Amino acid sequence: MKEPTIAECLKKADLILNGQAAREEVSDWACEYVAADDPEVEDENVWEMLVYLSGFDLKDSPDSYLHTIEELKDWVQGYMKTHEERVRSCRN
Repeated sequence: MKEPTIAECLKKADLILNGQAAREEVSDWACEYVAADDPEVEDENVWEMLVYLSGFDLKDSPDSYLHTIEELKDWVQGYMKTHEERVRSCRN
């Protein structure tokens, strides 16, 4: 399994934010990497994104998610602001 890129992780987050993918779908994708016996994700930023996305479908009650869409939006914006140059180069 090839290591995902920052751009792929951000795209998955965008899919949730735009209503084009369910939380569970993106979480399942991220969990494939996070739960692997020997995860081959060398980039710490990618790993951090995968861990966050893998838990984005967690519920704190039967009909309420632990993390809100607004939190995901803030998280993505914060990441992009902190890593602006790297994100720009990955998205081109």
